[in-house]
Amino acid sequence: MRRIAWLLALVSAGAAADVYRWVDASGTVHYSSDAPPAGVRATKLPIATAAGPTSADPRECYTVRCQGERMEERLARREEADARDAAQRAATTPPRPHGLEFRKYISIQRGMSEGELIAIAGPPDLLFRDRVSRTYTWLPIPGDPFTTTVTLLAGRVQDIERVRKF
Repeated sequence: MRRIAWLLALVSAGAAADVYRWVDASGTVHYSSDAPPAGVRATKLPIATAAGPTSADPRECYTVRCQGERMEERLARREEADARDAAQRAATTPPRPHGLEFRKYISIQRGMSEGELIAIAGPPDLLFRDRVSRTYTWLPIPGDPFTTTVTLLAGRVQDIERVRKF
């Protein structure tokens, strides 16, 4: 497949250039629009490199140039679809939990306000809102394997719970 793409690139590189094919001492096949090295037996390929009109009907596309253009169109469509899929995956992927360090955990006290809690601990990984209370949860991470749950009642810290999960 690489050889075909290389050949198409060489064909599209020059409008009046000749294309040569030769095999080196290690058995690698080379295509080039430059003359091959001295002492190498090369074959001049009968490829029309002059620009010509493209066919309107894709079923009638038999020239190397036309097939190369169709391949470029397919590659561009595939790249667009891959970019669209990657953006969709990134949009639907939930954020990674960032946990709550022990130093921040010991700074949390009953009776402190919700603003003070957020200033010390940062935003929670999960938030559950009820009519009367709110529950903030920081999930475990490999460096800190504890789940911390803080319950607020009327905007004040009511309960603090820290449990080792794994």
